Amino acid sequence: MERFFNPLNASRHGLTTWTKKILRENGFKPRKKLGQNFVVDPLLLREVVSNVDNGSDAIEVGCGIGTLSISLIEKTRLLLCIEIDERLCSIAKSIVEDARFIVLNADALKTPFTRKMLVSNVPYYITSDLLVKIARENPVEKAVLTLQREVAGRLVARPGSEQYGRLTVLASIVFNIKLGNVYPPSSFYPKPEVSHRLVVLTRKRVYSEEVRALEEVTRLFFSQRRRLFEKVLGGLGIGLGELGSIASRLTGRRIYMIDPDSWLQLAIELHSRGLL
Repeated sequence: MERFFNPLNASRHGLTTWTKKILRENGFKPRKKLGQNFVVDPLLLREVVSNVDNGSDAIEVGCGIGTLSISLIEKTRLLLCIEIDERLCSIAKSIVEDARFIVLNADALKTPFTRKMLVSNVPYYITSDLLVKIARENPVEKAVLTLQREVAGRLVARPGSEQYGRLTVLASIVFNIKLGNVYPPSSFYPKPEVSHRLVVLTRKRVYSEEVRALEEVTRLFFSQRRRLFEKVLGGLGIGLGELGSIASRLTGRRIYMIDPDSWLQLAIELHSRGLL
């Protein structure tokens, strides 16, 4: 009977009531340490689904009780859910009774992403690690994600701002980033402490040795984000003369003020000279 409930057409109250009912009937108590907050806002579900390509083979990271899965299954050709909680795997399979829905009880951070489309209401405790993994997994061409609002802001932060950092650089080099709507804590059950925002990542660059070098460069430099570039460079035992023409774009600038393209050019230069 539950299979015919359509979350996209429900009211927020109706979806919240349905969610609590499913959890209660299955004796399931959400675990905060696993970031188990279930979507109860049909507007959020509709925005996610509207950004998913028709007929795509998709991965859903963390299907929960299957609320978003029900909505996605009608738009995708095949939907693979990677869910770390075995109890939720059982619930989702009982809710989404469709041969196109496959549930894998596994850790998404340790599972290869082999499909072009990825969707997730991202658990907060794996957010940064998952974003980096998506960037590294070239088969993923598009990701539709619900992220904490602060993290979404970090992805598009400007050089020189407090939010600007390593994740900003990697994301902006690998993806085109589109920000969607903001959703308050009441859009989830149980209510998280912060608002969330939809983010769509579309790959513009494959993960290569040059991007790997970019990750290493930002790891070395952003640990001293407020120091002048040449000061940090000297501490690494590298002279300005070893940087070629890129040196003039970097000297006199503090680490957190250097734009992503300059970081990539620095990584390419250091990698080509065998310094990384």
